[in-house]
Amino acid sequence: MGITEVTVEITNPRDQTQWQTVSLVADTGAICSVIPKGTLEQLGIKSYAEEIFFLADGSEIHRQMEDVFLRQCAKVEKSRTVPTIFGEPSDTPLLGVSALEILGFSVNRRTRKLEPTKMLLL
Repeated sequence: MGITEVTVEITNPRDQTQWQTVSLVADTGAICSVIPKGTLEQLGIKSYAEEIFFLADGSEIHRQMEDVFLRQCAKVEKSRTVPTIFGEPSDTPLLGVSALEILGFSVNRRTRKLEPTKMLLL
């Protein structure tokens, strides 16, 4: 196993005039994406909710959340709005599995690259 780093562009879904490029770790074990709070605030993104999360050691943390418009180019360009956690300085910036699924990508474990996946309507 290795780390898959991806570069994405993000913007405020309500004002798409400013875009910012961020590097994230694609984490298929994380439900939500995590982007540094300062980056989101620079784009004028304000949180709509606070959620409670539990860490591996059982401790509880509180984080703000908001939807972020995200653009990823991996063979095929995809742009979608994804649920995102406002990351604190101690949080690793992540591209979570919900964003990967919304965008229609999976992580190839052998090449450590994102690949388009079939979108199933069941």
